Amino acid sequence: MMRELDKQTAAVFRHAEDIALIKKIRSGDSNAMGRLIDRYLPQMIAFFRYLRVPESMLEDMVQETFEKIILKLDSFEEDKKFSSWLMTVGRNLYFDECRRENRKRDCQHEIVAERSTSPEEEIIVKHSASELLQALTPEEKFLVEMRVFQAMPFAEISEITGEIETTLRSRFFRIMGRLRIEVQKNNSLD
Repeated sequence: MMRELDKQTAAVFRHAEDIALIKKIRSGDSNAMGRLIDRYLPQMIAFFRYLRVPESMLEDMVQETFEKIILKLDSFEEDKKFSSWLMTVGRNLYFDECRRENRKRDCQHEIVAERSTSPEEEIIVKHSASELLQALTPEEKFLVEMRVFQAMPFAEISEITGEIETTLRSRFFRIMGRLRIEVQKNNSLD
């Protein structure tokens, strides 16, 4: 119980510090922006690494996230958690990048599929977990990665995505059901 109170107190204090920095930034204090970036830089790097952003793209994704934050800072609502807003902006950039990559991959996949010679080879490719995950939309993949690989509670995912926790839970279980059916179909073809 005491630890929960300590966590809540720390969260309130951190929020107050974030709001103070944001107000300074809005009034033109460039040093405050540096302090805000320094404060959240490790968290953003860890977040993108967790999402498996390639190291070659990591710095660009982090930088682009902070650039968007700077441009949209006036739209930040001070009653919200800054870290959640920051993660949401980063997540949206990640989704945009996934969509671009998926379009490229779809084009390449069509070329590879034309060269495929046997049904057995197609089954082997479809059977892999990564292929199953690639079939998901970026939003679905994000939810599965956060819940399964990061073991993040639905409440935290809800905070990042801005979606209702029960909606996330039902979406997650529908996704997992679809993946199970796909695996069973692939197993029955073997």
